[in-house]
Amino acid sequence: MEFSIFGILAVVLELIRPILLPLALVIVVDLVLLALVIGRHRSLNISGGIITAVGLGVLLGIAAALYFPIWTGASLSQLQSGIDYLGVIAAGIGIGIASGMILYPPLQLLMRKTA
Repeated sequence: MEFSIFGILAVVLELIRPILLPLALVIVVDLVLLALVIGRHRSLNISGGIITAVGLGVLLGIAAALYFPIWTGASLSQLQSGIDYLGVIAAGIGIGIASGMILYPPLQLLMRKTA
């Protein structure tokens, strides 16, 4: 396989293919929970939910960035170039954003109505 963006995308697709169906189910459940929150409270405590979701997203993003090299059979000491570090950091940021977005509706559902 040549080193191109399409080659990288093909490898990433093969890596995430086993989790596509569970990921779709998580997204559907997340949307149902968000609909329950809006239906129950008629308003959202956006600031509290976002602060909590962002905090957990940052924590999970850092943990994911540290774990990704180990997951691939490498170690952090084997990261040598800027592209290696950028890839790990970008993956951590992506996981952090995705986990924050996934955690927001359940967190919002657990928060009490303030008004």
